[in-house]
Amino acid sequence: MAFLLNNPVRRFLSPPQRLLSKLDLHPSNVVVDFGCGPGFYTIPLAKITSRVIGVDVSTHMLEKAASYAKRSGVTIETIQSDGARITLPDGSVDLILLNHVFHEVENRSKVLEEFLRTLKPSGRLAVLEKTRGKGVFSGKFGPPIMNEGDLVEEMRTAGFATVRIIPHGKDSVIVAKKKT
Repeated sequence: MAFLLNNPVRRFLSPPQRLLSKLDLHPSNVVVDFGCGPGFYTIPLAKITSRVIGVDVSTHMLEKAASYAKRSGVTIETIQSDGARITLPDGSVDLILLNHVFHEVENRSKVLEEFLRTLKPSGRLAVLEKTRGKGVFSGKFGPPIMNEGDLVEEMRTAGFATVRIIPHGKDSVIVAKKKT
């Protein structure tokens, strides 16, 4: 499975930089790649920000991400977690990125609460999910199609203000920050 999530063909067809360039990242940022898998976004993030923490429920995927980081000459940190409790200090993260992971989170309200805890007052949450498309394989291979409005409402209910929605192919990136 790890090969399907991070391989040269995928990086060619969907370069991670295409999404990352839309997220207004700064070299001083601390970023959590939640549901990082084998590091498809984790390693490119480590090349442009000061600190990247890959969080995943699977220790196998975290090992793959660490190996990919080593081969790429970058340093990342890894934390095994389902998101209910992430061992990071309060207010320590600038951006939390989820790439086709939010639909898999079991207790989303608890995880969103944990994200609010770990984000700095100016911190942002970027959730990328498939929101458009139809076809014979829709929902069978790859992530399910999610309703953009439902995602926004769920984030607002949890205590986030929506900053913007960025179209990204058949996906949407919903960028939100803590309500002030």
